[in-house]
Amino acid sequence: MHFFNYTFTPFGIIIVLFAVIFSSPEKSDTISSLIILILQFLINYYFFKNIYQFKKPNIIRLSLVMFNIITTAIVFYFITAYWSPSWLLFTMPSAFAATFLNRKQTILIALISTASMFFVYWLRAYLLELEISTPTWTMALSNGLFIIVLSVFINNMSETIVKMRSNIR
Repeated sequence: MHFFNYTFTPFGIIIVLFAVIFSSPEKSDTISSLIILILQFLINYYFFKNIYQFKKPNIIRLSLVMFNIITTAIVFYFITAYWSPSWLLFTMPSAFAATFLNRKQTILIALISTASMFFVYWLRAYLLELEISTPTWTMALSNGLFIIVLSVFINNMSETIVKMRSNIR
């Protein structure tokens, strides 16, 4: 499970750094985003390192997925106005969930992640009193579909690996 923390957290930090370097967001948005990502990394690291010391590791994993969706939504809120590829942050929680949940649960988590992204788009528009155009919603829908498809793909790969591993033994 550490491989998700070691690959996706740097990816998230790179997205935020690209937003900072190439689009100059407000300093408070930058600092808030980086602090949240560091906190996310530390919490994930602690729980993944100690996952088998807990009585119900799957509940811990699922809680971490929800925590990561929430923290991703917060970071997305801060940087999406500056860096449109920041929606890719929402692929991470559902991709992780896809490695240990069944297909229906994976789709549910991917839908929650996608709905969180939609909510942040709507919230920013509402707070700024802007109307979101049809092309923007269509783009968001395309991004959401990618989150779902990627999650199902990873879930299928994980299940295939488990089946292959059990057939070898």
